[in-house]
Amino acid sequence: MKVRSWIALVVGTAVALACSYAAYTLANVSWNEVVEYRGPYAGVALPSTPAPDHPPLKTTRVVYVVIDGLRDDVSRSMPSLQRLRDGGYDAVVRTGEPSLSFPNWTTLLSGASQRISGVTTNWFEGRVPVETLVDVAVRSGRQVVVAAPKDFEQLYGVERAGSVYLRDWSKGAYMSTEIVDNAIRLSRDATSALVIVLLPDVDEAGHASGGASAEYLATAKKVDADLARLVGALQDGTTTFVVASDHGHIDTGGHGGWEREVVQVPAVFAGPDIRLGKGTGTQDQIAPVVAYLAGLPALRNAASPPLIVTAAVPDGELASDARFAALTAYLRVVQSGMPAGTTRVTTPVTAGDAAAGFAIATEDRLSAERSERLPMALALAAAAVAVLAAIGLLSWRALVSAGVGTVLYYLVYSGLFFLLHGYRWSLSSFNSEDLLKAFFNGRMIEAIVAGLVACFAAADIYLALRRDPKRPTGEYLPGWLALGTATVLTIQATLALQVAWYLWRWGVALTWVLPDFMWAFKYDLDLIQGTAIGALAILGPVVTYLAGRYHPIRKRVAPAAGETQLSEEEA
Repeated sequence: MKVRSWIALVVGTAVALACSYAAYTLANVSWNEVVEYRGPYAGVALPSTPAPDHPPLKTTRVVYVVIDGLRDDVSRSMPSLQRLRDGGYDAVVRTGEPSLSFPNWTTLLSGASQRISGVTTNWFEGRVPVETLVDVAVRSGRQVVVAAPKDFEQLYGVERAGSVYLRDWSKGAYMSTEIVDNAIRLSRDATSALVIVLLPDVDEAGHASGGASAEYLATAKKVDADLARLVGALQDGTTTFVVASDHGHIDTGGHGGWEREVVQVPAVFAGPDIRLGKGTGTQDQIAPVVAYLAGLPALRNAASPPLIVTAAVPDGELASDARFAALTAYLRVVQSGMPAGTTRVTTPVTAGDAAAGFAIATEDRLSAERSERLPMALALAAAAVAVLAAIGLLSWRALVSAGVGTVLYYLVYSGLFFLLHGYRWSLSSFNSEDLLKAFFNGRMIEAIVAGLVACFAAADIYLALRRDPKRPTGEYLPGWLALGTATVLTIQATLALQVAWYLWRWGVALTWVLPDFMWAFKYDLDLIQGTAIGALAILGPVVTYLAGRYHPIRKRVAPAAGETQLSEEEA
């Protein structure tokens, strides 16, 4: 018995440490898959499209303003933006995920979602691989005015446009006034079809003070005053204004996730060709409208139908040829990864057919890949169950005790995560990218704390299950130590079951589609916990030893007939 307990302790510790290392490795690989995702869509050959051949518009210039980090509810407290909204088209659009600046700026300028553009984080380097408004304007020989942060040159090569002002980021400084001043100056000096302006200060206030703060609202109104100056300077009866947000902020500050206040953002259109109305849509529907109003060719990578904000063009007609070409090409990309004859898609005839086919092919390929991943996921789940079964075969008391400890682990960890901190399974949980490491380190520390509580609880239950409990000395020492290891392995096994489900749904490699980021974030947290719990492979046995050594043991004795009696055994 003593030898078997020592063997169980040694083997269990080795397995727990191996699982911890595997979780750490998988967490890094999976995170990098998101950061480095590029997708196959931007690289496909797409035909160039001419400028739209529709009845001439009254609009001769579009002023496209992106207010970084502006929530929809707060936008309705901005007087000058509200005047534009009241005199034009008021849309609320849903962003893609991750709901971060670089990805969503790219969507606003190209009409391509994160899946298509391959821009998934603010760490993206180099020129985006999809066609933007700047690209089509330069290709058409049209002048563009750009006033924005310096990131626009790295991402979109805006210096080619000629009339450009780029601002360095200055932490704590208000930047929008200077950006607007230069946008007005450049617009007066140049005859441009398109003016692109990005105002960054609302986002800075959101990170600093939170999206529900007085400081955030005050900054939004200050930016609104600069917007009023821009509109006043450039409004001439033939200019259309488009004002959009890239993302919002949660109340405490932060974005990237799926919260309504983050992903439901304003898009306002006002000008001589804009109809009065309200509507909803998606963020990738804005850029095609801007291209049309500015008299530019349709954006080649845009996949969604444009928002219908003008009555000049029938619904569904605008940019349909370009969309049909893009969606048909994307459909072929998805189908190329499937066995012949496994898709339900027929040859598309219209852009709507191609869009429906793209969605069906995506569903079919995901289903086929999930079937392929099922054996791997079941093997991981079976390994987790085998660990639990091995613990139960060695000692049913240890399994029951470890199981109770594991329940307590999840109660403590979840209580800290959801109740104390108010977090969700969302990238918005950490306020900015520079806090990412601290956020995950904090979750690792809390996993260890919850694990220590679980080990102590397991020891307490273990004592309660024995009629004649013994202290962790002599032949009983390895059993007490192995109880800590059993608790660690039980926690890791239950985490492995959750990881197995995610791997079946989405896999590790992201080559053609992005996962549901709520579940992806939870998956990362599961792996972070699995990594941290490895430390308990050493600390857990110490806790169960100390609990067994110093716990006030209550020894159960057989009662006399008709009596119930407990006697105390002192250490």
